[in-house]
Amino acid sequence: MLRFGIDNSSPVPAYQQVKQSILIDLMSGRLSNGDRLPSIRELAKILKLNPNTVAKAYYNLEEEGFIQGKQGSGYLVKFHKTKLDNLKLGILEDEFRSFLQKAFSMGFTRKDIEDLMRRLLNHE
Repeated sequence: MLRFGIDNSSPVPAYQQVKQSILIDLMSGRLSNGDRLPSIRELAKILKLNPNTVAKAYYNLEEEGFIQGKQGSGYLVKFHKTKLDNLKLGILEDEFRSFLQKAFSMGFTRKDIEDLMRRLLNHE
């Protein structure tokens, strides 16, 4: 069962929060191929959302190839490992790019960043 809530004060639309939470559960391994997702109505009731909001999240995830709707059976997790690996890599690249922009704007040089990375990687 999914374990997340919706932050109504967030500027991120509710359907995107639902989608992101499901993707996080996929990436963390809490959801696996073949797992059944709650029905649209059931998840809407749990999260106190309009069913259309949950449906939009599910439809987006289906279009992107992470879940599959089955007539009369609801939605199942169904994705290719490479698709999930590409998603993880894309998120990491975005975060790293943001880190580099901040570091350079603070006056750090490429050498400073390389030294920091080497130091941190050697301690792990």
